[in-house]
Amino acid sequence: MGDLDESKINDVFDQLVSEDILVYGPHESIVRDAEGYPIEFRVCEHLTKKPHTVGAKLSSAFDKSRKWGPGSDMYCPDERLILGQLNGTHDLALNLFCVDKPQLLLLTLDSYQRQEQPLAHDDFKAAMEVLRRFPSMYIMYNCSETGGCSRTHKHLQGLRGPPFAFDYMIRASEGKAKVPFQFFTHHFSQGFFHSSDADVLKVYTKLLDQARELLGVDEASVCPHNVIMWENRIIVIPRRAGFIEGASANAGGMMGCVWVPERKNVDEWERLGYANVLRDLGVPS
Repeated sequence: MGDLDESKINDVFDQLVSEDILVYGPHESIVRDAEGYPIEFRVCEHLTKKPHTVGAKLSSAFDKSRKWGPGSDMYCPDERLILGQLNGTHDLALNLFCVDKPQLLLLTLDSYQRQEQPLAHDDFKAAMEVLRRFPSMYIMYNCSETGGCSRTHKHLQGLRGPPFAFDYMIRASEGKAKVPFQFFTHHFSQGFFHSSDADVLKVYTKLLDQARELLGVDEASVCPHNVIMWENRIIVIPRRAGFIEGASANAGGMMGCVWVPERKNVDEWERLGYANVLRDLGVPS
C-alpha cells in the first residue's frame, strides 16, 4: 500500500464502475435549511440497489459473491475492491455502493466484530492512517442500526470532505449558531498528524461517556452514536433513532448531507419538518 494514492484509487474506481461491479452514478443535489442548519439532499437513483436496513437482502447478483469473512454480512464481488490492509487489522477497500468518488471502507479483518461496538484503539489507528494518507477525506462511523448503519460487520467509512454542515457545527460549538440536535466535539490543537492513536481514543471515550449520560445508557449496553473526524476535530452525535417514518440519516446525514434513492424521500423530510427529523433522530438541543 506504500505507493497508493487517490489517483490510483480513482483508476480502480472508474474501472469497476465501467464493469458494473461498483454501484455509482450521478445525483441530483437539493439544498434545504433546517432552522438555519444547512442540508444537502443527494438523490442517487443507483442507491435503490443498496440495502438500507440491517438484514435487508442484496440483489442475487451480489448474493453469489463471497462474504467478507465468516460472520460477515458484507460481500466482496471482486477482489479489486480491496486496496490494501491497514496495520494488519482492517481492509482498506472501495465501498460497493458509493455516493462519493471515491468512497472508502475500513473493514475489520475480524469479521465477527460488530457495528454496535464502540470504536477501539485499532479502529482509530486505521482511521488516523487514512486521514494522514488522504487529507481530502473525512472519516465517519455509524454505531448500530439506530445510528444509521445498514450492515453489522464493523466498518468505518472515508468520504471526500468537508462534511456539508461542518463549518456551521463548529460555529455552533462556539455558541455562534444553533443545531437542532446535541453533539460533542473536541479540537486537537496539535493536529491529527501529531496526535497519537491513544490520544484520540482517550478523547473519544470521554465524548462517548457524555453521549451515554445524555441517552441514559450504561456501559454494558449499546450506545447508538455517530463519529466524524475532519480537520483535526472529532464529533460524536448521540442517536435515538435510525428512521423516523420515511426519513433516515447516517453520520453523513446528521452532518448535513443526506443520501436518498428517490425524490419522495426528500418530500417525506419536508412533510415531517427538516429540523424535526434531525431532533428525532438525535437528541433535541
